[in-house]
Amino acid sequence: MKFTSGSSNTPPSISVEFGKPSHVHHLHYQVLYKDKPFEEAALYYYDNGLYKIVSPGEEHYGVYVVRGSFDDLRYAISYISLPSSDWYGNVAQHDLSFDRETATFEQQALLPSDQNVPRQHGHYRLESNPVADPRPLKW
Repeated sequence: MKFTSGSSNTPPSISVEFGKPSHVHHLHYQVLYKDKPFEEAALYYYDNGLYKIVSPGEEHYGVYVVRGSFDDLRYAISYISLPSSDWYGNVAQHDLSFDRETATFEQQALLPSDQNVPRQHGHYRLESNPVADPRPLKW
């Protein structure tokens, strides 16, 4: 991790290195959130807890923790996005639970700007992540 003190015009910042690529979740939402009505999204995971998400209307980074393992029949992942324009310059928390037998997921989001985001759900596909550098990834 690298810290910069910034200048009088630039706020201080940090840089974080990506770990090794691990998995990709391709999500297809059946129930959408009104402010993010995108049916498709892809989450690229790295083994040090970083992720990148891309969809037709999102592109941001964050951190995650898996409860269980990607190999389990059922597992859950908690996400905290880094501040981005996707979330009005702030963060967002998402908790997803995955069921490998039915290839379905459920999602609950919590936003500083919306404490009552309705539950969402859909289908998913899990693959190996072939992308070492996710920065160029776009939808």
